[in-house]
Amino acid sequence: MKHKFAAAVMAAVMTAAGLTGCMEKKQPASSKKSTETAVTNSAAENDTMPKGEFVSESLELVKLKYADVPDLESGPELSISDTDAKPGEIAKVTVSVKGAADKWSMCGIHVTYPEELECQITDEKQYNAKYELGSAVYGNSGFVAMDWRENLMEELVREHQRAFFFTTMFMDSHGKDGDIATFFLKIPEDAQVGTVYNLGFFYTDSDMFRDLEGNLAFEKYAFTHMKGGTITVR
Repeated sequence: MKHKFAAAVMAAVMTAAGLTGCMEKKQPASSKKSTETAVTNSAAENDTMPKGEFVSESLELVKLKYADVPDLESGPELSISDTDAKPGEIAKVTVSVKGAADKWSMCGIHVTYPEELECQITDEKQYNAKYELGSAVYGNSGFVAMDWRENLMEELVREHQRAFFFTTMFMDSHGKDGDIATFFLKIPEDAQVGTVYNLGFFYTDSDMFRDLEGNLAFEKYAFTHMKGGTITVR
């Protein structure tokens, strides 16, 4: 009975976090037009983005969504590892969190990578991404990861980016600090030594990083303190 309940709750989390949206083959333009316009306009006014790197305009949506939410002095910080691999090899990319030990209960997060790379999957039909769980999610009640290959948002297509998504939740324990999960991206066979592939986060308005009380300030801190990573070809 417990397993059935956990599966039902996990399905609800997946839906709430937008996982099913990544699987849809078609999405009405009207359903996202207002959001995309707001994000684009806000991003156009921001001149602090690093030059030469893909920094998602979608992260500007965070400022709009949480504009009236109080700021915390400290909280969860999500990050992506810096790693390296040779041409044709599989790079290991780890997403981690700190500042949230025994405080967070569920998450739904998108990670971006250049379209030249290939996310390793375990299921050709559902695009389930290959992963290894880290210590931060020990005792989780369910973990799902998928590569986003259909119905990519306009920004990702324009910037030649792809993304994978993961979601997890807890019932009998709480999320820890440390590594959440490691994912696997293949480097092109013809990649030039010294090439640096940037990895980042892509925010949708249904993504989440929740604490036990559902405190929006906690979630705001998480989505305003995310640090991308890199893969360097050696």
